Amino acid sequence: MLRLLALISCGVKIAQAAPDLPEIGRSVFTDKNLSNPPGQSCLTCHNPNHAFADPRRVSPGATPTLSGNRNAPSLMYAALIPPFAYEDILLPDGTEIFAWEGGLFHDGRAKDLFEQVDQPFFEAHEMNLKNKADLAQKIRKSTYKGKFPKGALKDNNQLTYLVFRSLVEFLKSPFFRPFDSPFDRYQAGEKSALSLSQKRGLDIYKTSGGCADCHFLEPQNWNKPLLSDFGYDNLGAPAIGRKDPGLFVVTGNPEDLGKFRAPSLRNIELTAPYLHNGSIKTLREVLEFYNKRDLEPERWGVTDYPETVNHDDLGNLGLTDEDITNLLNFLHAFTDDSLTKKETTFPIAPKKTPSTESIRLNFPDHTHRLDPNFETK
Repeated sequence: MLRLLALISCGVKIAQAAPDLPEIGRSVFTDKNLSNPPGQSCLTCHNPNHAFADPRRVSPGATPTLSGNRNAPSLMYAALIPPFAYEDILLPDGTEIFAWEGGLFHDGRAKDLFEQVDQPFFEAHEMNLKNKADLAQKIRKSTYKGKFPKGALKDNNQLTYLVFRSLVEFLKSPFFRPFDSPFDRYQAGEKSALSLSQKRGLDIYKTSGGCADCHFLEPQNWNKPLLSDFGYDNLGAPAIGRKDPGLFVVTGNPEDLGKFRAPSLRNIELTAPYLHNGSIKTLREVLEFYNKRDLEPERWGVTDYPETVNHDDLGNLGLTDEDITNLLNFLHAFTDDSLTKKETTFPIAPKKTPSTESIRLNFPDHTHRLDPNFETK
């Protein structure tokens, strides 16, 4: 301490410690004063008890008269979703095709998580702020403003960059990627982790159900399976609310009308309602929809873009009621144990979960390095 005081008295500048971005991100995530009017935070629409999804069909905005037209997706494992890209895919028959994969939001309009986290602040039907200056001013009035570098507090662009960056770093936290479900224990060799019904469901998942064709059981973009190829498809979701063109908004290709990104099935038991528009209430109904969509059109009603609906891989799977039950039970095995413990606001990751620092380069968020404020201290 005496050495530090001596340096200060001699006019030697002491470098400020780098900000604790995950801790700042936690504060931003829970701050209800960042919306206009105040009252809505990220946590409002991403409930920890529902795997950080929203149990409501759509989320109301900070302005009571406005709401979105999509169901807020789970934030579990969101930091591991690959970037939006047009990828070449090798089909089982050896055919090579190209398809859109990855990206954030249901339509992939954000290339990665850094491009995603800022948008809700400025959407009228979400947090309803006018611009970065508006957000920066609210941060300067926050109880945690002292966690930011003093220089950044004076510059709107630097300050908001750190806000967005901190949210990304928070969403990389170990408790968002625990990989501690019964399925993970089964994969690791604990054969008793699944019941007999779940093992039968696993077989259906890989065969007649066709689930594994899009929700991969093998690692792809991460060292453990994320249970999705993150590709885009039109499932023929029951129409509800205003028409949503999905991927078409990004690509402008009419073949992409009504297509949405396949979600990870991790913690799918906790994230009802389902599909991009929250039009199906229960997980069993989702399986029944996949199984008999084309045989029971009167049950599900019309869909927004029938011309691009996938009729090759779902709609008439020929599964029995017992098959559906076994498959449903297997999907429950994707629920992380850490999410079922109600110890704190946020779950606690298993001790074996690797730290973000130890695997930092594996995360697919690169656009923040292109920001002019990347080196902000």
